[in-house]
Amino acid sequence: MTPRQFYSKWAVSYEQIAMICDRSDSTVRGWFRNGQNRRNPTRNDLLNLGLMDFLLEHIDEIPEHLQQLLRLAIS
Repeated sequence: MTPRQFYSKWAVSYEQIAMICDRSDSTVRGWFRNGQNRRNPTRNDLLNLGLMDFLLEHIDEIPEHLQQLLRLAIS
């Protein structure tokens, strides 16, 4: 899942995306830039966002203690 798709779908901040992907805030801001200074997320970044998307989509099926950890990851 691309950072733009994740951002739009889950209404998260750039800082939260940075935490999910273990990247700096400036790196994530670079993903959203247009033009010459734009940066591209790595395959692992896309995988992390896709995995977090899947987990959030199925949050009700996940045991409560794991739900708490997921919510901490994006708060």
